[in-house]
Amino acid sequence: MRRIVRNLALLAVFSLVTFSVAAYLRSPAGIPAALEKRDKVRSMEDENQRLREDLQSHKEFIQKLDTDQKFREKKVREIYNLQKRNEQTIIVPATPQASR
Repeated sequence: MRRIVRNLALLAVFSLVTFSVAAYLRSPAGIPAALEKRDKVRSMEDENQRLREDLQSHKEFIQKLDTDQKFREKKVREIYNLQKRNEQTIIVPATPQASR
């Protein structure tokens, strides 16, 4: 008789532990939260990579401005719409696209 009671008690404890673990894993703090956090981490890693590439691009642009006189002059002229003496600049307006 004691053996049956002990086995039932062990079965009850095992069932309680199994149910508790299953309930925790299905709760908002369990697997769904872990999956959401994993997705958020991946998106942040992608954003970091994009920002690193953007930063590298800007560094290369600044380096080129520092070292290449013709490139610097070209960019300044484009930004400020400047022209050299005796130079004619023709500005062609963009044509609006036909709306559908």
